[in-house]
Amino acid sequence: MTLEERVTQQFDKHDGLRVLFFFDPEEKLRDEAENWSDESMYCVVADRARFRLSYRLRRELAGERVFLYLPEKRPADWGDKPLADLWVANRELRIDQVGEFMEEYQLPVDKRELVQRYYDGELEDDDRKQFLSQILQPGSFGEKALQRGLAAYYAKEIFEKVEFRSVPQEPQLLAALIIGATRRPAFEEYRETCEELGLTDFLGRRLSNQFELDTTALSREAVETAANTMKYNLLMRPVDTVRSEDHYRKLRIQSTLVLNQLESLKAAWGESGALQKDPEETLDAVASGIDETHLLEVYGPDTTFGYLTPTLRRRRLTQALDTLEQNPSQTKTSVEDLRDSDGRIGQTAHVVWHMASFYQLLRGYPSMDFGELRSFIDAYSDELYWADTHYRKAVGDYRLLEEAGAAPDALRETYERFLHHYHTRYVQPLNTAWQEALEADPQAVGALPISGQGQFYDEYLADEDQKTAVIVSDALRFEVAQQLSDRMLQADARKQTTVEPMLAALPSVTSTGKSHLLPHDTITFDGDTPQIGGHSTAGTRNRSQILQEAQSDSACARTYEDVKGLSQSEGRDLFKDYPLIYIFHDHIDAIGDQRKTETETIPAVEETVRDLQQLVRTLNNWNVYQVLLVADHGFLYMENDPPPAMQESFPDAEGTVLRCNRSIVAEQTFGDDGYRFPLPAVSDIDANLEVRVPKAVNRYKLQGAGKRYAHGGASLQEMLVPMLTVNKAREDKAKKVDVRLLSEDRVIRSGFLKVQILQTEAVSSTHQARTVHVGLYDGEELISKEKTLTLSSTAEEASERAQSLKLTLGQSSNDVNFCHLRVYDEEDHDKLNPIIEQRYSIERLIEQDF
Repeated sequence: MTLEERVTQQFDKHDGLRVLFFFDPEEKLRDEAENWSDESMYCVVADRARFRLSYRLRRELAGERVFLYLPEKRPADWGDKPLADLWVANRELRIDQVGEFMEEYQLPVDKRELVQRYYDGELEDDDRKQFLSQILQPGSFGEKALQRGLAAYYAKEIFEKVEFRSVPQEPQLLAALIIGATRRPAFEEYRETCEELGLTDFLGRRLSNQFELDTTALSREAVETAANTMKYNLLMRPVDTVRSEDHYRKLRIQSTLVLNQLESLKAAWGESGALQKDPEETLDAVASGIDETHLLEVYGPDTTFGYLTPTLRRRRLTQALDTLEQNPSQTKTSVEDLRDSDGRIGQTAHVVWHMASFYQLLRGYPSMDFGELRSFIDAYSDELYWADTHYRKAVGDYRLLEEAGAAPDALRETYERFLHHYHTRYVQPLNTAWQEALEADPQAVGALPISGQGQFYDEYLADEDQKTAVIVSDALRFEVAQQLSDRMLQADARKQTTVEPMLAALPSVTSTGKSHLLPHDTITFDGDTPQIGGHSTAGTRNRSQILQEAQSDSACARTYEDVKGLSQSEGRDLFKDYPLIYIFHDHIDAIGDQRKTETETIPAVEETVRDLQQLVRTLNNWNVYQVLLVADHGFLYMENDPPPAMQESFPDAEGTVLRCNRSIVAEQTFGDDGYRFPLPAVSDIDANLEVRVPKAVNRYKLQGAGKRYAHGGASLQEMLVPMLTVNKAREDKAKKVDVRLLSEDRVIRSGFLKVQILQTEAVSSTHQARTVHVGLYDGEELISKEKTLTLSSTAEEASERAQSLKLTLGQSSNDVNFCHLRVYDEEDHDKLNPIIEQRYSIERLIEQDF
C-alpha cells in the first residue's frame, strides 16, 4: 500500500480529521511525500521553522485536510511545542510495515518475530521479495527457508557464474559456496554479508552436516575441506578397500546415506542452469588438495574411479595416445566415454577416437592389393570407405581444437603422423594397386557386377512410373553418402535407404559425370563439352531438353536453388507436371574446387549432408516418396599441401581435349609415367581418345588449380560414387532395435550401480532407433534417478553400440536389501512391460542406525 493510499484511508475513516501527523526519522518515505499527487488534500513537508508552520496550518490551511510529514522522531514530551495542541486534536499515522507485510503474504502470526528480524533492509526490498516469493507463503515460510533464500540471494549477487532466479534447494546453495570459493575476495565479501545477517551459523552447520566436517564455521577453509571431501569420496566410491598408502584416507565417508547425498549434490549441480561453472572443473580448482596422480600411483592406472576429473581425463588421453598405433582398440575403449565431455577434452577425445578407428581398420588389411577389380570395389564399399570418413572426421575435430588454441602438444605430433600414414599406408598403396589393375584390363570395367554411371538412367528410371526425384550432388563421394544414409535412418523410422557403389566414368570431372547420368545412347565431345543427341549437357535448360526427349515431356532439370525456396503447394504442383525431376546440387565441389576455398572442403561436406537431409524431408512433404541421390564424381583431400614429390608435370600430348590437376584427355599422350586408359573403355564417350592420370594420388601441376582437393583421376575415392536410394513408407515398417544388459555383476556396492546396455542391432532400413528409460525399483517404487538412453547407432561393430550409465540409489532405498533394474521403452507410458528386468542385491558399507 502506498503512502497516499494509507493517508486517504485515515481521512475517509475519521470524518473530523483535519491534520494527519506522520513521523519518519529515517526518511524512508520522503520521496513519496515530496512527490505527492493527491489534489484532494495538502501534503506539507515540515522544516525547522515550526512557528511559521503552526501559523500556516492554523491560518492559510484552515479548513483544509493536511497530511503533515515530519522527518524526525516523535517527541517524547510535547511540552510547549508549537504543534502540541494540533497533535492532541488530530491523529498520527503509524505504519506497521511488518504487520502489513505479513498480511500481504498471509503469514502465520507466530512468524512475526522472524519477519521483524529480517524486515529492515531485506524483506522490505522489492527485489528481495520477488526473489523470495516461492517461500513467502504460509506453508513454506520458516527460519531455515528464509535463511537459505537470503544466502542464495547474496550468492547470486556476489559470486560469478551463480545466477539463481529464485530460491534453490540446499544442494545447489552448497554448490554455489564451492563455486564462490574459487575467488577469495568474493568469498570474504559474501561471508561478511552473511555474518551481518546472522546466516553464518546456518550455513556452517549445513556444510558440516553435508560433508561431515569437524567445524561449523563458515570459512573459505571449511569450504575447501568440504570440496576435498566431496572430490575424494566421489572418486573413491567404487573402490572397496582403502589402502594405507592413501594420504587422503581420513576423508573417507562410510555412511551410504551421506555418500548418496554427495552424489545428489553433484547431480543437482550439473543439472542446474543457474550454476554456470562445471562441478568437476570447480572441484579441480577448489579441491586442489586431492591429487589424482597420487591415487593412480596407490591404486593403479586400471582402477575405476567414481568419475573422471579433468586431470584423470588428461591422463587417460595421454595413455590413449601412447597405445594409438599399437593397440587402437584399447585406445578407442579408453576415450569412448570422454567423447561426451565438453570443451577441449571432448574434442580431443573425438580426434583420438577417429584416428584409432582408422588404425584399427587398417590392421585388418595387411595389404592394399586385392588383385581383381571386383575385389577392390567390394573391399572399399563394404568397409574401407570408413578410413576416409575417419580421416575427414579427425581432421574436422582437430581443426576445432586449433581454432580455439586448445590442441594439446602431445596430440600434435601424433596427429601429424596420422596425416602422413593416411597417405603412405592407405590412399597411395590402395590406389596404386587399383589403378595398375584397372590399366591392365580396362575392358573389364564393363563386366563388373556393379552399375556404371552410364547405366544409371536405363537401370533405375527408364521404366519408373512413380514420382521420383534424382538429386545429383557434385562430389558427393561414397563415404559421405553412407553418413547421409545413417543420419536419415536415425532421424526418421519410416525411411528406408540403400547405398550401392556405382563406377563413375573417366575422367571423373563434373561435365563427364553429369552427362553420364542423363538418358543417352552415346556421348560425344564438342570441344571439351559433352553432348547428347546434339544437345550440350551443360546447364539445366539443356539437361531438361535431354530428359524431356526421353520422357515425353514429363521430366525436367532444376538446380537446388530453384527448388529450396518453393512452398509445399508449389513443390507438389511441380511434381504433378514433372513426375521425374533431376535436382542438381553443388556445394562440396563449389568450395573444394577453388584454390581460395579448398581448405573448407570438410565443413562443406557437413553442410552438404544437412542440405540433402533437409531436401529429402522437403521432397517427402511434397508426396515424393522415392528419392535417388547420385554423384558426378568423388574427390581426394589432403589436409596438408602435397609434397613436391606428389606434383607431376603434364605428359606431352597431341590433340588435347581436356586437362585438370588429376587427368588429361587427348588423342595421344607420351611417356610412361602414370596410367593411361582408352576413353571408350572407361566411359560412354564415343571418341578415339585416351585418358591419362598421374601416379597413385599425385597431382599434375596446373596453374591456378588447388593442391589439397582434387578430382578427375582414377582413384577409388574419385571413381566409386554412391547410388543412394531413399524410400519413405507411409507407416513404420522397421522394428525397433533390441536391447541387452551386458554387465554381469549383480551386486550394488557403495550406493550406485554402473551398467552397460547394448543395442543389439545397428539402425538400418529394417531396424529403427528406440529410446528407453532405465531405473532401479523396489517393487513399483523408483528408488534411483531414471536415466534415458537413445539407441540410434548405425555402427556395424557391436562394441560401438554399447552405452554405459550410472544409477545412484536415492534416500528411499535406505532400508532396501535388494532391487530390480528395469528398462522400459519410452512408449510404454504406464511401465507395464519391461524390456529388461534384473534383480540386484544391495551391499552397504555400514548399516544406518537412525
